[in-house]
Amino acid sequence: MIRRPRRLRLLATALLASVALALAGCGGQAPASGNGAAAGSGSSSGASSGSKPYLQVGTEAAYAPFESVDPASGKYVGFDMDLIQAVAKAAGFAGAQVHNIKWDGLIPALDDHEVDAVISAMTITDDRAKSVTFSDPYFTAGQVIGVKKGSPIKTPQDLAGKKVGVQADTTGDYAAQKVKGTTIVRYPQTPDAINALLNGDVDAVVIDAPVLYNFIKENPNRGVVAAGQPFTVEYYGIAMRKDDTELVRKINQALAKLKADGTYQKLYDQYFSSSK
Repeated sequence: MIRRPRRLRLLATALLASVALALAGCGGQAPASGNGAAAGSGSSSGASSGSKPYLQVGTEAAYAPFESVDPASGKYVGFDMDLIQAVAKAAGFAGAQVHNIKWDGLIPALDDHEVDAVISAMTITDDRAKSVTFSDPYFTAGQVIGVKKGSPIKTPQDLAGKKVGVQADTTGDYAAQKVKGTTIVRYPQTPDAINALLNGDVDAVVIDAPVLYNFIKENPNRGVVAAGQPFTVEYYGIAMRKDDTELVRKINQALAKLKADGTYQKLYDQYFSSSK
């Protein structure tokens, strides 16, 4: 998902769980701080397990099936969360210590050395690459239109003259802006946009396809469907500081290893083999 740095209340608990748009926790991880940036320096050499440090990682845990909070356990769950644990260990760390940070605070936390990497369904863009270095791409996604069943909206062109809900400063926001005649309604987080669709406040939403497919799968009776196929192509990457070339090298090597040994494919199949 493409969101600029510096960017749920109404959804019921069931909606939060299924869209996995929530606050904190992480299965199998080192203890992490609550909401906001991690306390202390947050450098990778801060927290440690024996002789190995934990990789300090920032995320906005509000984007199932990539990163969210399991309402039952309070732990972070999702594809990104499992992947970054595997990546950290393959890169020589004890694991990843994940910190839940609001989207618009993720890059500042990276700049301030509160975290050393960010994984949060973040799209690689030329603009963002001016301030961070991205890992090799680890996921291909795209924007898709979500509507209520029976909607006449079938294509992006059909959004003209309609109210379209998006998360502010995201790819969905940018894609919707390209359709002339739309009235764009921006929300702080994706669940707010989905909630607006459910309540009839907007005619459609434009969000990352895996997120919409996951919501539909987990909420088959909410009357939401995808209007057509994804109409953009995006690549997610792990963001790191530009001067942290050694970490970039380690992360890329770890990603390559996980793809070669089948670990990546197992995780992908776990979360996406039947998402649509």
